Amino acid sequence: MMIKLSAALGLMFLAACAMDAGTEYTLYRTGIDIPTKTHDETLRIHVATFDAHQDASYNLANCEFAQELFNSSQPHYRGSTFGTIKVRYWCEKGRFKK
Repeated sequence: MMIKLSAALGLMFLAACAMDAGTEYTLYRTGIDIPTKTHDETLRIHVATFDAHQDASYNLANCEFAQELFNSSQPHYRGSTFGTIKVRYWCEKGRFKK
C-alpha cells in the first residue's frame, strides 16, 4: 500500500512539473563588438528568464514589458568609447539557449 501511495505521489509531482513546461520566456539582446566598437547583430546575450509559476501569457507579458523598457531607454552605450550604439532586445519562448 505504501509503495503504491509513494508511486502515485511521485507521478502527481512529475505531472505538476510537466504542466509548467513551456511557460518560460527569455529576454535577449544584441551587443557591441569591442575591438571594432560597432553594433553586432549576431550576438545573442541572455538578459533575463521569466519563469513565474503562472501561465505562459503572464511570463510573456512581463518579458515584453521589460523588452519595451530596455528598447525605449536607448542608447545604452554613450561616450567617447563607443559613440552612440543602440542594442536590440527581444523575447523568445523557452529557457535560455546559446
